[in-house]
Order: sequence, then C-alpha cells, then structure tokens
Amino acid sequence: MLILFVKMSEERTDNLKNTDIMLITADTRNVEIDRNEMAQRLGTKRHFEDDLIRKCTQNLMNLIRYKCAYIRVPVDMQTEYVCDFGFMRVKSINLYKNLQGCREVFAMALTAGLAVDRELAKLRIVSQAEYFVTDAIASAAIDSFADYAVQKMKGNLRCCPRFSPGYGDFALHFQQPFLERLSAQALLGITLDQSFLMSPMKSITAIMGIKQ
Repeated sequence: MLILFVKMSEERTDNLKNTDIMLITADTRNVEIDRNEMAQRLGTKRHFEDDLIRKCTQNLMNLIRYKCAYIRVPVDMQTEYVCDFGFMRVKSINLYKNLQGCREVFAMALTAGLAVDRELAKLRIVSQAEYFVTDAIASAAIDSFADYAVQKMKGNLRCCPRFSPGYGDFALHFQQPFLERLSAQALLGITLDQSFLMSPMKSITAIMGIKQ
C-alpha cells in the first residue's frame, strides 16, 4: 500500500491543476474481496467455489491495478439541500442528509484499471460464462478496494457512509467537475463518455463526510 502527495511527483505536476491530491495504491494481495459482495453478484452462497470462479479470480488478480485519488475539502451547507464543495455546488436532498453534521468531506475516485475492461471485452466474445463471472468478481473487487481506501484515508476520524453520483438525487452529471478536480484522467486514467459513465468501467467516485 502506498499513500503520497501528488506534488511529490515532479513528472506529473506540470499536467495537474491541483496539487492537494493524495494517492492510494494497493496490491491485490492486500485487498481481500468481500465474499458476501461477490456471492451476491454471482448469485451463489458465500463460500461457494468452483474451478471457473477460481480461474477467473486468479486471472483477474493479475490484471487489476488499484488506484485511488482523493482530497479533503470543506463543505458549506448553509443553503438548505445544497452542498457547496468549492469545486462544485450540488443540490441534493439525499446527499445533504447524508452529510448532516459535517464541515469537511473526502472526495475520492478509484479504479481497478483499464486492463480489466480489455479482458471483459475479450471474454464477452469468447466465453459468456467467464465474462459473467469475471465481471461480478471485478465489481466486488473495486468495491472492496473502496472500503480498503476509505479505512486508509479516514484513520481515526468519524465519517459518514460514502455516497456516489448517480445514487438518489445526486445527479450523475456531477461526475465531470468531480473528476476534473481530482485530475482523474491524468492520475487514474479515468474518462467520461457523453452519458457521464466512467471508463474504466470498474471505477467509483464518492463523497464521504467527516463528522465533527
């Protein structure tokens, strides 16, 4: 596991607008995939295993490159149902309620890397069974990495559950200013399509409130 300030990397700073961004990376050996999450996505019991699941898991572990970029910024909530983070102003009842009692937040973006997308594109053609299993495991894996990264960034702080664009009335189009503020394309290789969906697909953005 590695945590560092972006400004420590001289070769990247020239292309970044913000130098307060922190990075977390992790080896797949250090991120345990949540078995309940994986079983739910596969539609199996928690401890169910077979040769196909083992094969797809092993192959995926060789492809995943976990990366997270995050910032810690103040949030102004003086206007009802409006959360102002400085780099974006969000009107959302759901997010506003989630952040009650918070004056600061962590804003984060995480990805499992583009190699996973390439593998899924290949498997969609050559093996529907392997595609389904690999897709489910990859989704569980990035969610587990998000939990891992959250623990690293919050330390002993009390925090709210993370909340992502696209949930409730937190509109998906906020992905754009969110990812721009995190320099996500330069640091993580994350881009958006016209529908504000991310590539690599196994990526997550989220806001996590810091309780006072």
